[in-house]
Amino acid sequence: MSSQGKGIPQQVLTNSFVISKLPPRTQYFQYEGKLAISGGGRDVKNPRRRIEVFERLQNHTDPKTFTPRCIFDGAVILYSSRELPLSGGDCQTFEVNMSDKPRVDGSAPTRGILQVSLKKVAADPITFRELQAFIDRKQTKQTAQVLTAINVLQLIVRQAPNLKYPNNTRAFFTKDAGIQTLGGGLELWRGYFQSVRPTIGKVLVNIDVSTAVMFKQDTFQNVALDVLKQKDVRALDLRADSPQFRQLKSFFKGVSVTLLHRKGLKKIRGLVPNAGNFQFENTTVKEYFQKTWSRKLHYPNIIGIQVGSKDRDEVIPAEMCVIAPDQRYTRKLPPEFSSLMVKFSSKNPQDRLALISAGINNSITSDQRSALDYQNSPFLQDAGITVSPDPISVTGRVLQTPKIHYGNPASSTPVQPQNGSWNVINQTFHEPKSLSSWAILNYTRINDQTIHRFVNTLMNACKKLGMNVSPPAASQSGSGASSVAKDMMSVGTSVNNKTGRHPELVLAILPTSSTDIYHAIKSFGDVIAGLPTQCVRENKIERANDQYCANLGMKINAKLGGTNSMPRSGALEKLMSAPFMVMGADVGHPAPGMVNQPSVASLVYSFDRYAVRYEAMMSVQHPRQEKIDELRSLVYRAIDEFGERNRIAPTRIIFFRDGLSEGEYAIVGKEEIEDITGAIDDMWRKKNLKSGKPELTFIVVGKRHHVRFFPKNRNEGDSKSGNCPAGFVADQGVGNPAVRDFYLQSHGGILGTSRPSHYITLRDDIYKHNSDDLQELAFTLCHAYARATRSVSIPAPVYYADIVCARGAFHFNPAMGYDAATISSNDDAFDLERWRRNFKDKHANLSKKMNFM
Repeated sequence: MSSQGKGIPQQVLTNSFVISKLPPRTQYFQYEGKLAISGGGRDVKNPRRRIEVFERLQNHTDPKTFTPRCIFDGAVILYSSRELPLSGGDCQTFEVNMSDKPRVDGSAPTRGILQVSLKKVAADPITFRELQAFIDRKQTKQTAQVLTAINVLQLIVRQAPNLKYPNNTRAFFTKDAGIQTLGGGLELWRGYFQSVRPTIGKVLVNIDVSTAVMFKQDTFQNVALDVLKQKDVRALDLRADSPQFRQLKSFFKGVSVTLLHRKGLKKIRGLVPNAGNFQFENTTVKEYFQKTWSRKLHYPNIIGIQVGSKDRDEVIPAEMCVIAPDQRYTRKLPPEFSSLMVKFSSKNPQDRLALISAGINNSITSDQRSALDYQNSPFLQDAGITVSPDPISVTGRVLQTPKIHYGNPASSTPVQPQNGSWNVINQTFHEPKSLSSWAILNYTRINDQTIHRFVNTLMNACKKLGMNVSPPAASQSGSGASSVAKDMMSVGTSVNNKTGRHPELVLAILPTSSTDIYHAIKSFGDVIAGLPTQCVRENKIERANDQYCANLGMKINAKLGGTNSMPRSGALEKLMSAPFMVMGADVGHPAPGMVNQPSVASLVYSFDRYAVRYEAMMSVQHPRQEKIDELRSLVYRAIDEFGERNRIAPTRIIFFRDGLSEGEYAIVGKEEIEDITGAIDDMWRKKNLKSGKPELTFIVVGKRHHVRFFPKNRNEGDSKSGNCPAGFVADQGVGNPAVRDFYLQSHGGILGTSRPSHYITLRDDIYKHNSDDLQELAFTLCHAYARATRSVSIPAPVYYADIVCARGAFHFNPAMGYDAATISSNDDAFDLERWRRNFKDKHANLSKKMNFM
């Protein structure tokens, strides 16, 4: 790959910093650490607690053995830059007292004593020689030794700040870098993400700003009142069956508190109403605190916390508790705080790069050190590593923007996007559809006059785009989610009585918050009736304008089987010289905390000449499994249906795969490529086809990364957002030596710093070493998203696959409770066949119609 390809060259800065040199002589020995509570032998599973224990072992229990300090991965592996002098030669068990209170000689082990067993792993010491050869391109494979060396470097870089600050392993957070009160007992802290990445000739540290939601450090009472949006402490006098009690119980579960009456850190297991009057051992909590701690409770009737284990329960009054510092809130953020989160975390490119540089260079802590503090890290010093404080510069290119064709391409003038966007004024759809038998279902209290105005605006907008739209044949009100099926059948009958045809579309007007109604409508339309549906929120209807209705028209035309527009470019023209298919695939997983619910895989494929119309299919598989189990049969179906429609087999297949992480390229990517080629082999064998089999190009599209690009000069970026212009591509300077990859920023920035998508080619029969055409094709397909007049951040088929996965919930029998909280947490109880039996594909009537738009 080379920056000398198509496009206008542009130099940019990126948020990657060079590791000055790899330690040539340093080697690391690997040890396995097992940690258990003394006496009971129970394993300590909490990663943060494990890190605290290993730090205590090194700093207090036996500092002589652990000098220089070892690096711990938070799980079971310890790395030491020298062989540890263990009493058993290659193993030793240490007793670690987590309390500062001295033990009495000869006494039995007290609480707080933990056993750490270390054993040297029977493997060669880890060196950086193979990693050096890898970045010098003296070896081409990213071997296990290379990956281990990168992992050790990662731990070396992250260890010091992760020991000092709250973190999620990959990023740490400190209020010294920025803090914002959210409300509801929460606040936002800024922090820094770090990742070690090899590239040609050097190893980089990718640094990015990150944001965490934190529990506010305050008295338990104040935080509880904040959650309830109350000010009077009497609001905490709650019954156990009240909604507010349940809300607080859910919010505080697992949160740690410090105590006012004695030292200690306690984790909340539950809440207790009327805690001061809670009775135990012939006394009450109120009397106990007065007698034992000389503490009179001011609010004995309010809630208290429950700590300890079920067999050793303890109740502590709320007024004796303070929320412990540095605790991350890891649940889903309440929607009311989303806008504040976006505002705090979104920074334009110049501000974002300044924050990253400040993390390395600026003294922001009380001891006048920078947040990342590379120069003082004992782990970097021991390894002999330094990190450059200056971001690297790379040369990329700005690709030529594809032209967008509307109406009849032979007679109309194509539209030229400007920095990723265009408008449809004076344009008509390439293939507009008619809408003559349709209906409105209203689930709100919006008056008929408002609906009439909206319908007229929508009809006019659609007509301007070339659609022939008649007034709705029926309009009626619905009462709620439970009546959706009855409502849909009733309005369908009304349309049929008036027009003699089944409805082509039902437009449903929904309350602003109406997930259950939306779910029921989509489920009935997609699965039961095979009827395209379009939902609109009442708050949108009330202020609907031409622009909003034109956007609705784009969605409706695609759902009816029409074609809105066609992006055209040289790369696409070359591809069109012979039959081809573009496919997109993804896997959607259950929400965090959901157990015993399946993942849903999707495959979309183009079936037209211009790769703008797509069919979608789904499959159900084991929870959180990334490999698509049924990919072979899905691809077989796709090729078969393409052949039936076009009366010819494809000669080329471009397959875009969303969602694979770097660690999954080698295994999942390889297996899925085998599934695709296996499907091709099956098709050619079963159909006895004589033509050559299609060439395959398989590309992973990555979005979960932290590489960003920053224009060197403000006038070289987008004038509004300051981002690199849409179409900026970088294929050297930050790529992985083991793969052919590139970063493409295909969309115009709106808010904050744009994230480029990362394209990794795992197989390429079609383009081989011609990255220019592949990059141009990817950029072209980012302009093919049918419901927008903007280029999007990933190719349209990848976007569609993601949407289809999210719609999987509509296809399950409601009795299965998909996407609802489950009780069981036993993985063995998952019954995949039961989930598959209760899953229905989309209705045959919706074939070749993009109902997912």
